[in-house]
Amino acid sequence: MRKRKYYYEDGDSLWRLISGIAIFYFIYLALQYFTNRANFWRWVSYGVVAVIIFVAIIFLWREIRHRFRQKHLNKVLTNLRGARQEEYFKNFINRFGFENTKSGGWSFRNRRFDWDRINDLKKILKEMGVTSKEKDVFALLQFYIQENEEKLTRESIHKKPQKFENLTGTEFEKLLYRLFEAMGYKVELTGRSGDQGGDLIVNKNGERVLIQAKCYRDWSTGNAAVQQVVGAVKYYDCSRAIVITTSHFTKEAIALAMANQTELVSKDRLQGLLLQFLGESWD
Repeated sequence: MRKRKYYYEDGDSLWRLISGIAIFYFIYLALQYFTNRANFWRWVSYGVVAVIIFVAIIFLWREIRHRFRQKHLNKVLTNLRGARQEEYFKNFINRFGFENTKSGGWSFRNRRFDWDRINDLKKILKEMGVTSKEKDVFALLQFYIQENEEKLTRESIHKKPQKFENLTGTEFEKLLYRLFEAMGYKVELTGRSGDQGGDLIVNKNGERVLIQAKCYRDWSTGNAAVQQVVGAVKYYDCSRAIVITTSHFTKEAIALAMANQTELVSKDRLQGLLLQFLGESWD
């Protein structure tokens, strides 16, 4: 069985220590209350002073720790950019951040990564000399995910959404054509008649990917869409496939896609990609 690794904030152990001290202190106060009332009130006053001092120390410690972490993060970001791998890192988040993992994986905000992907990333960044500590990888992931989500939220407030429901199937394919071009892919349409289960083919870095576009309004995308694209991968000489929908996927479709290494892009993720790469808000 593969050993699962977890990531915890350093503050967890501190709060456990504080909780332990507080429990012992209140037990001691209770004993003083029943055995020596004079001592009890004196220790209460000591406790109030101690709490004020302790809170001040905690706030100071947290500020120092935050500044130290920010300084260290800036150093790691400089290493990443100096190695010209920032685009690779962002692509990693966009490519693997929405994988459906059976074992839970590592998550932050709306992104979730399989532990094997995380371990691969750690190894690659360490080989490049970008990171030396395991925590650096998680700090980088949190930084870029947070930056992206704040940007999407900020931009979405100022943009009037366009409606997926107003698109025909052909118009949706053209929208995806523009999206993948903006993402740096070379894009080709497979043709209207007898498309064999694929609508677009995108090429980047020597990889050929088949895209199945499903413009649905009131129902989820099911097994049929995944079956079609899986069967068409070899026909179009592609290495893998992606199904993109304006709705969501059924549990059966998700399970089938996982079994066939097929990527699924639901409405929520598609909205984020359109806003990020085209600057367009869709609903």
